[in-house]
Amino acid sequence: LENTNVTYLQLETANYTKSSAEAMAKYVRTGKRLRRIRLNENRGTSDPVMHQLYEENTCCFLLAVQESTSLKDLEICLPRVSGPSNLALKNMLTRTQSLRTLSLICPVDMGDTAVAAARSGLKNNTTLQELTLHVLSATTVSPILTSLRDHPSLRKLCLSGSVADVTGLETLLLSDTSKTTELDIKGSSGRPMMGLTPVFQTLARYPTLTKLRLPCCSLGRNEARLLRVALCNMPSLHNLELANTDLGSAGLVELALALYHNTSIKVLDMPDNDLNDM
Repeated sequence: LENTNVTYLQLETANYTKSSAEAMAKYVRTGKRLRRIRLNENRGTSDPVMHQLYEENTCCFLLAVQESTSLKDLEICLPRVSGPSNLALKNMLTRTQSLRTLSLICPVDMGDTAVAAARSGLKNNTTLQELTLHVLSATTVSPILTSLRDHPSLRKLCLSGSVADVTGLETLLLSDTSKTTELDIKGSSGRPMMGLTPVFQTLARYPTLTKLRLPCCSLGRNEARLLRVALCNMPSLHNLELANTDLGSAGLVELALALYHNTSIKVLDMPDNDLNDM
């Protein structure tokens, strides 16, 4: 606690006593060099005493994060059950003044209360520039995506893990005030992704995107056709990644004309797409 040069902390929340958590929270609150924190995943426990301690410690740390003036980057797992940590998460997202990058881990058994807390907090957040939603199951994150529609400063959105549905993402792109210029959507190889069609249709009317990554998003011929239309209307796009998207030669035929005419693209990454048919 006497070291003032620490810039990154990984906090195993459940391992702290109440007094040690309070001491570390004070360090988080007052540190001038601290830039990044990773709060450990909430694995859950059947012991009510340990669960209460976890909740208290999590609330203690989230309040410190909320009051920090140096912290820029936070990784945290959404609560699995209803409890005080949900409100603490909501308040932290709403009231933070320094946080710029956030990674939210969405667990398999994520509760509705946690989703509502994240949604409300993000809807009222004004500081974030980068957001990653790491999905650990087929859990829908649509309510969280729709909450980002009018975010005033979000530049980069990344969806990773077991993402199977991006419904709601188009609402962010439809906003007249959207600042998002980078989209990173990682799918599951060989599995169709729900919600891609409206996203591609909206991208055709979203000319300010500079980076688009769709690794492992299975693209059929219809999706490739919609992506072609979008690419023809993206004069600012300079990075395009379509790795392992099941594109095949038929899909490449759909995209070829757009790739030929879009002269803004500087980086093109298309490996593992079975492009074997001359």
